[in-house]
Amino acid sequence: MNKRERFYAAVAGAPVDRPPLSVWMHFVTPYATGLQGAARHCEFLRQYDWDLAKAVSDYRHPLPDGMETVATPADMARITVQPMDHPTYANQIALLNGIRAELGEDWPVVDTTFDPIQQVLRHAGFSALRVILDNPRAARPMLEAVTETVIRYMRQLAANGIDGVFYSTRAAATEACVQGYARDAYEELLRPYDLAILGESRGVVRMLHACKNHLDLDRVADYPHEVLSWAAHDPTCPTIAEMRQRTGKCIMGGIDQARVVEQSRPEIRCDIDAALAVTGGRNFILAPGCTFGSNAPAHVFDTIAEYGRDRDSAVAA
Repeated sequence: MNKRERFYAAVAGAPVDRPPLSVWMHFVTPYATGLQGAARHCEFLRQYDWDLAKAVSDYRHPLPDGMETVATPADMARITVQPMDHPTYANQIALLNGIRAELGEDWPVVDTTFDPIQQVLRHAGFSALRVILDNPRAARPMLEAVTETVIRYMRQLAANGIDGVFYSTRAAATEACVQGYARDAYEELLRPYDLAILGESRGVVRMLHACKNHLDLDRVADYPHEVLSWAAHDPTCPTIAEMRQRTGKCIMGGIDQARVVEQSRPEIRCDIDAALAVTGGRNFILAPGCTFGSNAPAHVFDTIAEYGRDRDSAVAA
């Protein structure tokens, strides 16, 4: 199977020669153009021959000119729908198209984006979450505007032939998590906007990433998605074995992104073995539970790429 065939078969739960394998990390800054970002991604993707060309997103949702953070309800009112020719979106589309042009049609390309609150906070600073939570009525117009912007961007992805989107939401993070949400805040400030975005994202494989820890994955169980990703090694989160019993969706995980930078080769192999034993290598993508830190040593990538590919093939056989 080529990479595209392997990816779509895994998503559908069909037989594969081996499960797809993917790792990603941040190495693009907003100072790089989209084409420069594509070159950096492609160097990493070719080095380890990952099955998914998953792009990270380092271009941030813009704040109005002169605004440094969201400190008041009046600040939220200034955040409006953004055009797709803004550098944030134009550069990311150029990055994705550059990856496709370099790697060809047989290599599935996946983008990354975030729920509307994360879109704002990743530029305004996460301390601004308190303003949103304390002023939910004032926050709604802002979240509606950001949702419309993300929906327009999702349509751009589909129009450009992007295969999937890794949609990161903190909707499943309960109040026990730092920057998590009580039930009423989740229902008012996250769920409606997540559903709107994912519902308008038909045409690409929706890879739902439940971000953070202390997760209640029942909150997102009915979200439209084809693939489910979360930090399954975190002791406050459900395990892959538990979720395999609860969902028929393709599961993405198996690598502990929090510990892997300090793990030995045998420990990494042990985690891979455990994930493949639980899933049988079917309806499964071998990947980290979130983004790798840039401090990951070379032996980590080498071990995942080599053992993951060899071990996957043995399971499939």
